[in-house]
Amino acid sequence: MKQTKPPFRVDVNDILAAMGQADGYLDITPDDALTLYRLALKHAVERVRLRLTVGELMTREVRTIDPRATAVEVAQLLAGAGISGAPVVEDGRVAGVVSIKDFLPRLGLPKQSTPMALVAGLVSGTAKGAECGADGFASVTARELMTSPALTIPPSTPVGEAAKLMDERGINRLPVAENGALVGIITRGDVVRASQALNIAE
Repeated sequence: MKQTKPPFRVDVNDILAAMGQADGYLDITPDDALTLYRLALKHAVERVRLRLTVGELMTREVRTIDPRATAVEVAQLLAGAGISGAPVVEDGRVAGVVSIKDFLPRLGLPKQSTPMALVAGLVSGTAKGAECGADGFASVTARELMTSPALTIPPSTPVGEAAKLMDERGINRLPVAENGALVGIITRGDVVRASQALNIAE
């Protein structure tokens, strides 16, 4: 599992802020020092929470999809990598994104169906894929399957903005692009792990 280690440390500004927050005159004892450190750490964590960017959290080695790949090949790639979606890249640029949601309409299910709805449709035989199997996707390419144009963000985007965007659009990942070229990807999981790390630090 990917370990996220937000780059924060207590600096002099955090110490000064903590000293300003501490009540009364500071005659430093071990207990006072511990209290001061905890206050400074709280300031440091909040500072990082506000300034942390997508570029600091994103995965740089991205699994990508060739637009000419068949839907079967795409499904096998995603399943093999243990991911539910990936960007379609052509000439170094993001042309679109394919996720499990893009397969659902071709299986006779609404695009917002849950994975369990897909399982139910396949085991009951009501999903079209239960009858057509791989043959029904053999001629479909990633270019036809993908959601396009892809929604991308620059690496300088604050993580909070990326999280809000994913929530508003109901998506689980955002390709990160710089000057049009793919440089990474950030997922809901990346944001959650960073948030947990910051909460533990507090």
